Amino acid sequence: MKPAAGLLLLLGLAALGRAQDAGAKASVRALGDAFASVYESVAPSVVVLEVTKPEDAASANAAAWDLLFPGQQEPDAQPRLEESEGSGFIIREDGYIVTNAHVVEGADPRRGVVARTKDGKRWPLTVVGVDNKTDIAVLKAEANGWPAISWGDSDKARIGEFVCGIGAPFELDYTLTVGVLSAKGRSNLTRDTVYEDYLQTDAAINPGNSGGPLCDLDGQVLGVNTLINGLSRGLSFAIPSKLARDVSDELIAKGRVTRPWLGVRISTLGEEPDMQRMMGIEKGVLVKTIEPDAPAARSELRPADVIVAVDGEEVQTARDLQKVILRKKVGQQVGLKVWRRNTRDNSFRQISVTTAELPDSPFGGGLKPAPVPLLPPDSTEKTGARAWGFALEKAPEGARVAGVDPGSPADVAGIKAGDIITGIGADVVSDEATFVEAMAKIGRDEAAVLMIERDGKKSYAILKR
Repeated sequence: MKPAAGLLLLLGLAALGRAQDAGAKASVRALGDAFASVYESVAPSVVVLEVTKPEDAASANAAAWDLLFPGQQEPDAQPRLEESEGSGFIIREDGYIVTNAHVVEGADPRRGVVARTKDGKRWPLTVVGVDNKTDIAVLKAEANGWPAISWGDSDKARIGEFVCGIGAPFELDYTLTVGVLSAKGRSNLTRDTVYEDYLQTDAAINPGNSGGPLCDLDGQVLGVNTLINGLSRGLSFAIPSKLARDVSDELIAKGRVTRPWLGVRISTLGEEPDMQRMMGIEKGVLVKTIEPDAPAARSELRPADVIVAVDGEEVQTARDLQKVILRKKVGQQVGLKVWRRNTRDNSFRQISVTTAELPDSPFGGGLKPAPVPLLPPDSTEKTGARAWGFALEKAPEGARVAGVDPGSPADVAGIKAGDIITGIGADVVSDEATFVEAMAKIGRDEAAVLMIERDGKKSYAILKR
């Protein structure tokens, strides 16, 4: 290669490098401009919520008084009030605001909740409605012409896309944080929220962000920021916009949310390995308990049934079933495809259930533990129920458990004194004799699934040798 040609090649490569560097910087600037645009368009729709609540009895001041003057009542002690901040966002021009239920829960009625807008003005708010089951609340200011934010579609959001949060973390108002949508459909994160279907993000969300919007790059709301998993862990969660929008619309329309209900406690079959092995199928939703006087109690559904479809729509997890039922109407008849294992055959069957409205307290606290009377010594050979460590007695409602031996198979299975055993597999149990007949059909290496009623609830117990 001639020297002149080599020099031209080097100059060309240098120019190409500069062009690529300029292109990279332009791309980064474009991304930064996109984040800035989100802030500029969304921030006017975000409000900082000032909430006054009674301070916890174990407050720092009370603790200090007790430390200095143990055993003495603090003079002129009045209920202390503490102020906290949360976030919210405007969804309608006439002053409707969405936030988290836990942000406004317990607000002092004398002072209420105040919204501070981006221009620094303060607006007293009234509570339109609160839905603790999803942690959504709607508030209202007497205003018009407010800059309302647009809802996005959380169902169409893609894992990996950029998202932005705006709120007031640690009382640092109108803070923008940026990350990606890390996951969808997260559940079982809290004990209080019944309907969990969270979006997960690594955008920094901290105390004070609760109730603020999680937006896409178009400035549309994909979720309502609600939950963190520790500080600086990169694990934050938001209620998806699809759910939040439906709930807020219903709260605005009638001040409360009505939901359809079957009246069953359920779990994903894959999370119950013993039952999964016994059932002989891999996927479905296991019916664990049927509540008394619930729609399911008035149908042919039984504990230990596995629901695999609703009106032809497949369900594989407890969350799947919950979502499908929530789309139904109160009073609507739904068709459940159910797998039932019994001692004669295993088969699918169709069962119809008519939904009812979900009550405020749908579950009565579960199956209450009962005292376990010690069985009297029995010198004879133990047969029937005694061979399993419990005794049966005849009762008007069926075969009632009179007592259980501690550490016996019955005790391990969770059988309690006072339980009514109504069946084993497809066989009805009404007394000791029918119990013996039904158990005789169970293979020696098999476990028996006993149908049980306790405190009006229908459930089951797995009895193993």
